[in-house]
Amino acid sequence: MVATVYHLLDEKEPFSERDGGAISRWAANVLRDGQEVIVCTATDPSWGFPKARVICLPGYKLSGYVHAGTYRSSWPLQLPLYTRVFAALLARLQPGDIVYVHNRPAYAAVFATHASRLGFGVVLHMHNSLLLAASRGQLKALQTVPMVFCSRFLQAEAEAGIGPRVGRSFTVYNGADDTVFYPDGGQGAARCATIIYTGRLVAYKGVHILLQAMALLHRERVGVRCRIVGTAGFGRNRRTRYTRSLERMKPPNCEFVGYCSGRTVADVLREADIFCCPSIWNDPFPLAPLEAMATGLPIVASRVGGIPEALASGGGNLVSPNDPETLAAALRHLVENPTVRGEMGAAAYKSFKTRFNWTIIRQQYEDVLVKSAT
Repeated sequence: MVATVYHLLDEKEPFSERDGGAISRWAANVLRDGQEVIVCTATDPSWGFPKARVICLPGYKLSGYVHAGTYRSSWPLQLPLYTRVFAALLARLQPGDIVYVHNRPAYAAVFATHASRLGFGVVLHMHNSLLLAASRGQLKALQTVPMVFCSRFLQAEAEAGIGPRVGRSFTVYNGADDTVFYPDGGQGAARCATIIYTGRLVAYKGVHILLQAMALLHRERVGVRCRIVGTAGFGRNRRTRYTRSLERMKPPNCEFVGYCSGRTVADVLREADIFCCPSIWNDPFPLAPLEAMATGLPIVASRVGGIPEALASGGGNLVSPNDPETLAAALRHLVENPTVRGEMGAAAYKSFKTRFNWTIIRQQYEDVLVKSAT
């Protein structure tokens, strides 16, 4: 019997092109041409996967309530509750199968506890810093579990925070789909330059810093506009206290486009000239700049988290976070120098093609599976 790899998305991540987030997008693109099975709480047909390859696990949504009620408890008390949540999946597993857990150390610890008895493998893929919040009991269960991180920054942060381990660690980057995101070839032709932001409208993404920078450019009479694409969550235009504050501070040279996904986002990117990623936290390795690089846009981004790794081969300018004056100066330089932004955009596209195409990411992922089994 051929072994099966089960990808367990977190309980808040529907497997959906419109309603899912970065983990859904990673799984859909990396696993599209494989035989792996997606395990999730909800799905729709938007990714085009055969029904046989997507399992909506009964009772999986309860894991969030289990965590809320027991996260202060000891691991021996949590383990049987989590085991009950995943009983249906545990019953499916055959010797040689792999449970590939995305971003949930507690869930990976559950499967690691049962792995040797049932003869399957476990891999934990971290997309953010949640591993640092794992309990000692969970970390003990994860001692020999191979771990994947979406950037070297996140890997180094985790290793510094949780101490030495027995299991191997790997870096597998995020990517972008070059059948959806690709250059238009005519950016900047005889029109006002356009800066674009795509992503969630939450405070740590620094959209307010971008609006402050745009207000400075407006006062300096720089001929530029900015389009803000996104909302507080995924799938709908949900308003929050933060989004309302952004609406109040919006300068005249900015507009809010609302929530877009997939090809609609790609079309909007192709209408822009410069991409801005103003994060003010240690963003592990966001997808949005990669999609902009695939579109051939020059990037202005904060020097935080894993973002410098995305731009290590060129394609962007890095600035200090939470500094609207410096951000405005970097944006103005590109606005007023179309030749420079053209060269930088070309470098961004070249870097994407050689480093962040999903085909390349698939190869990195397959290498992890091989090395994890040895």
